[in-house]
Amino acid sequence: MSQPRRGLRSRSGCMTCRRARVRCDEKHPICERCNRLGLNCSYQPFVSRKERERQHREARERTIPVQIIPNIVGSLPHPTPADVNEFLHAVEDEVFPDMWSMHEWTTHMGHGFILPEGSFNLEIFDGLASVNKETYTTSHSSPFQPLKALDLVGRDNVVFQDDYYAQGCVTLHFPNLRHSNPLKLSPSEKRAVEHYEKTLSLKFTTKNPTWSTQQIYICLGAQDPLIMHLLLAISFRDLFFKDKDKDNELHDLAQKHFRAGIDRLLTAISEEESPHHLSIMAAFWFLYMLGSSQIHAGIGTMMLLSKFVCDYVQKHVAGLLDLDPINKRHEDPPPPFHLRDQSLLARVTVWMFYADVGFCFCYRGGDLARYLCIDTKNISKIVDMGRAVLALNFDREYPPDQAADDNQNLEVLDLLWKSAIMCQLVNDLDQNIPSDEIEQQFCELEQTYSSTFELAAMDLETRPRFLVNADWILSYFYAIRIYHFRYTTQNEDRNARPKVVKRALKSLLDIAQRIFAKGDEEHYKRLHWPLFMAGIETTDTIHREWILKKFSSGKFKTVLEKVLKIQHLSGTRVHMSLIREMCSKEGDAPRVTFLGF
Repeated sequence: MSQPRRGLRSRSGCMTCRRARVRCDEKHPICERCNRLGLNCSYQPFVSRKERERQHREARERTIPVQIIPNIVGSLPHPTPADVNEFLHAVEDEVFPDMWSMHEWTTHMGHGFILPEGSFNLEIFDGLASVNKETYTTSHSSPFQPLKALDLVGRDNVVFQDDYYAQGCVTLHFPNLRHSNPLKLSPSEKRAVEHYEKTLSLKFTTKNPTWSTQQIYICLGAQDPLIMHLLLAISFRDLFFKDKDKDNELHDLAQKHFRAGIDRLLTAISEEESPHHLSIMAAFWFLYMLGSSQIHAGIGTMMLLSKFVCDYVQKHVAGLLDLDPINKRHEDPPPPFHLRDQSLLARVTVWMFYADVGFCFCYRGGDLARYLCIDTKNISKIVDMGRAVLALNFDREYPPDQAADDNQNLEVLDLLWKSAIMCQLVNDLDQNIPSDEIEQQFCELEQTYSSTFELAAMDLETRPRFLVNADWILSYFYAIRIYHFRYTTQNEDRNARPKVVKRALKSLLDIAQRIFAKGDEEHYKRLHWPLFMAGIETTDTIHREWILKKFSSGKFKTVLEKVLKIQHLSGTRVHMSLIREMCSKEGDAPRVTFLGF
């Protein structure tokens, strides 16, 4: 009898544990969990690589492609409804390996961030996360402090110079923001900072990058190497992917700065006496960005990051943002700290909330999102604190027209975080019983923000920024409504759906067609998840074909094709829990993003 498996990951657990999405100790002939619960314990038989390839070839030969035809669905005979699981095996072996195997990013792959200990993962945080189990108490041993720029900069001698360029250093000057001193960089690093500011930041905001929160982080990087190292790692990584020749120097620079950033992050976390929460939370945000990037960190990596950030927020940040009710009972409240720091801390917390909601869809996170959703008043409070982040940090230099633009976007951005809450409620329907309460909340949001819905439906030739934001946000709102419907519906006629879902599907496709017609290529990826939800629900083959063409490649397209094939064979909808599991099975989980704005 084999010994139980040790460690975090389960590569070949029993089928019962894998279906329940829990870790299996892989003990044979029956694992500990199945033995304890009295469950049937069976293991997938070992299949050699040659045998799998042979099965794949035979499956491809047997499979008849789904014919794309004009929209005459109503005149076609409907397939006899059947159990979806009976057809899953027909397509399951074509693409996906074991869902619990974590993708190992190794040097020869040419694009992984390699830590000194091994592959790109965050298991180094696991020991730190378990040190203090009192996660709902706030640490008041040290006050919130501004960044100690001199101490931190001294450790890197100010210059972030790489070994691949010999042109000497260049100086990057900043506006009078947080008293940032000129920063000496190598030419390659200056290029990376400019790429982050002018190109990469546009993926996360529709705002002028000169007056965005991303610009604040660039200036903070001049004070704190922890921030600058991870910022440069992200930017070099993006430059590497955009480079047609795949310059290895860019890859090596990305790895170098990633290692340096992680090393400083672990050091900062361990320094309890003088915590730099602003820098640490910024570092967590950059790690979420990396997880959302083309690297696509594995299941265990993002689950661990979500858990660790959740623990850190509960222990250190909740009190600073006045979220911890225990804080109100302390005789000595924490010392006051800069409002501008508090606003920036709030803003980055909201960003990570959005990212965590997205990762939770693919079963790769959710701890932080669930904690913040315990009381929605907390999220409302955090959003309110972060509203003034730009005015407080840019101070008198902040242009009046930018302040007016911020005010114009307040209402639509309120709909953003409320939609993210709705998405997390649906994410948790695996554990909770669907109820009419969620549908009622959808109706209340549509009524509360009716003016936004009406304005966004207008096809104006020139759309101000708040309507551009409304397009992206409403596309997610409608997608979440479809997402909820797919969780609550039974194996009924696939052409049958309530009027609110029909309207959501039509409105989502109208927005998508308008955005693609405008040619806003910079933000196309934001539409991938809404289009994915529309694609699995629509029975209009012309719309399906159009959606598939918008996915040039990637996991969303692969899963969408697989779901459409199963639904065609079975005549019923594939349940959302199975679709989410299919999205989670490889290292390159699709990106569900509420990021930016």
